[in-house]
Amino acid sequence: MRETGAPGTSPPATTSKPSEGGIERIVVGFDASPSSARAGQLALALAAPRSGCVWFVHASEADRRVAEPLTEEEVEVPSRAVLRAMDALASEAKRRGLQAMVCTREGPPAAVLLDVGREVSTGLIVVGTRGRGDPGRLLLGSVSAHVVANAHVPVLVVP
Repeated sequence: MRETGAPGTSPPATTSKPSEGGIERIVVGFDASPSSARAGQLALALAAPRSGCVWFVHASEADRRVAEPLTEEEVEVPSRAVLRAMDALASEAKRRGLQAMVCTREGPPAAVLLDVGREVSTGLIVVGTRGRGDPGRLLLGSVSAHVVANAHVPVLVVP
């Protein structure tokens, strides 16, 4: 897992309950799709001023449809783009006085989001409706549907 935040800082040690101005701990699923970018911006708007922390989480797993292993460049180029986009959101969070963490893990995206949510005692998980998965899904993508069905906290699904 890769996590970044302001040097020498750690996430707030408060509970994840909504405060007067917002939610203390928010986990955002991020895959660089337009709906995940909107989810990130909405999470920033919902986070508690001065005490809120937003985790931007990206999960990747091997594409089982690929017959040949991907080259290192084929794996790295999309990953760098996702990290740059998450780092930009983290910078925006800091400009707003929030703490932000960038987290990347390998594994099924829905399971990773739920795991991180439990680990950080999040009060809210925010996901986009559809990312880069199956275009046949009409309303909810497979990740957002799985997160909604299995979350231990409220889930906000952003179109």
